[in-house]
Formats: sequence, C-alpha cells, structure tokens
Amino acid sequence: MSSKEYILNAIRTRGQKIKSADGTPTIDPVGHIKDDENLYKEFITRSAEHKSNVIESSLENLANDINAIFEKEGVKNLIYPEGLPVDIEALKIAGKFKFDTPIDGFKENVFDYDVSVINARHAVSSHGICCIASSKEQPRLLSLTPKVCIMLVNKEKITKSISSALNNIKQEEGGKLPTNVVFIAGPSRTADIELVPVLGVHGSQIAYVVVY
Repeated sequence: MSSKEYILNAIRTRGQKIKSADGTPTIDPVGHIKDDENLYKEFITRSAEHKSNVIESSLENLANDINAIFEKEGVKNLIYPEGLPVDIEALKIAGKFKFDTPIDGFKENVFDYDVSVINARHAVSSHGICCIASSKEQPRLLSLTPKVCIMLVNKEKITKSISSALNNIKQEEGGKLPTNVVFIAGPSRTADIELVPVLGVHGSQIAYVVVY
C-alpha cells in the first residue's frame, strides 16, 4: 500500500488514528502539556524562541512595562485600537492616535506611527504564537505598519493548540470565525533572497509579547 493509499484509507476509517510508517501511533505534538501552569511556561519559552521580546507583567503593571518598552525602543508615535486593558493616559509617549476612523482619513500618515499596542484574542502555548483577530475595533493594519508591535496577552487566554484557539474564537463570535485571523510568531521575517533572514519585510521589525 502506497503512502497516499494508506492516508486516504485512514481518513475513511472513522475514529482510526493515523500511525507512522512502522505502525506505531504518532505522538500528539501538544500532549505533553498537562495543566495551566505548563501552558503558560510553554508559551513563554516558545515565544522567546521566535525572537519575540517577552515581558511577564500584570494588569496593574501594564502601563509601566509598556512605557519601559517605549523608552528602550525610542519610539515617538503610538497607534492603538479600542478596548486595551490599560489606561491610555498613563502611557508616556509624544503622539497617540486611536485607530477608530476610516483609514482614508489618515492613510498618508500611516507610516508615521512607529509603535502599536494591540490585544491578542488568544495565544497558543505549543507554538508560542499570538492569535490576532481583525475587527472594527482592532483593524489588521495595527500589526503590519509600525516598526514595533506590542501584543498584550491575557494569561487566561493561553490555550493548548491552534485548533482550540480557533474554536474558542468561533464560540466567542457566535459560531462564526472573523473574516481575518492571523497567528503572529515574532517579528516579520523572510529568507527568500539568497536564504538570508531579513526582518520587517511585511510587518513589524520588533515584536513584544506582554503577558499579564
């Protein structure tokens, strides 16, 4: 039996788990995660491996930790969405712009904002990635154009796998996924040109994950 025939036969057989070539069951890639504490630790470790700058914070310290990032990166202009879990007035930065108007009104200035702060709907421990669901309150643009992107992750929203994150979002949206869901694993990068890694090609050059 060819590999293709084996896979198709396994799919047709309801409830049958696909096994490896030698007949042993395949290992669940997230089966080692057993409890909430491990979910948190796994996410922190994986995020750092993706070159994200991970900050372990708390709801009370969010503003101070975000201000420390502003100072470290030397950013001047913030673009942010509706519904952040932090007092915007407490953020110490020269310029603040709330993205709650159509982009046509400020598209000529969109690259003037060098930092964004956004909410992650969920985070995936097994992959160390943040799930960003675009919405009217938080447009996709916020994770694309600024040089520095700061993602806020509620530790209670860390889940085990990508499928569980998507299922959670689907339930939150009344059984329907948003039109745009993005999983972010660290700063934007590519190695298309001579296999040399380049950051910031189609997104932020510097990514921060602030877990609270």
